[in-house]
Amino acid sequence: MNEFPETFDLPEDAYRGFFIADSAKNAPAWAAVMSYPHVRVSATGGTVRFESPEAYASAADWTAREATGWVRSEGITPRRLHESVEKVHLLGGWTRFNEDGNPILENRVTYLLTRIDGSWGIQARFGVDSYAGYEVKETTTAAEDLAAQFVAHVGKADLTACAKLCRLPLTVVHIGNVITATSESAVVDLLTSYVGRGIHLKHAKAVQTGTGGAVVEVVTAYDDGMEETGIVIVGKQNEQWLIAGTSKISR
Repeated sequence: MNEFPETFDLPEDAYRGFFIADSAKNAPAWAAVMSYPHVRVSATGGTVRFESPEAYASAADWTAREATGWVRSEGITPRRLHESVEKVHLLGGWTRFNEDGNPILENRVTYLLTRIDGSWGIQARFGVDSYAGYEVKETTTAAEDLAAQFVAHVGKADLTACAKLCRLPLTVVHIGNVITATSESAVVDLLTSYVGRGIHLKHAKAVQTGTGGAVVEVVTAYDDGMEETGIVIVGKQNEQWLIAGTSKISR
């Protein structure tokens, strides 16, 4: 069996492959785990985008982690939050260990996996990046309220207000395509198709939290009977909570 496969039959296979390649510091194998374009969105930081496996592999660098004493990472047992035939929102995360087997750092990450040409890969990662080891009530309340406000503004066709609730660039993850909106007007353009459809919030629940960010499950329904299940990543910067990325699965 190839220790570093380039194709993955299940989303969980790609998830496990991520940590195997990372801990081995095998840049090409690490890059092969992803779908492209690939993005990583930090709730508390910024967004990094890679257009190809070559770009991802060339940027791979373990120097900063090794300086902390890191020697390997282990993924937590993942859980499928939402799924379709070609897209899965997988709740996961990791713990970093030193050579004595002691944990250095933990994080919670939602992995957005897509199935392209018969193989699963990680299209995007939404990282909390401030995991405290327990649910942070303040973050939960703020993140859920923000998601609800956003949907309410869409329902009122106040798309400018929606845009002001977003951190730029805003990342929108699709299968094999990741849209990066770099201005408020670009965010408004992305939302125009929702106007007039009669959107209603059914559910907004934080599924991963940290002190400065959260991933929120958002379920919306429309007057035409369609329902969308998705996630948003919310982060706190300069005392303001903002949406940094989103992904949806229609059903």
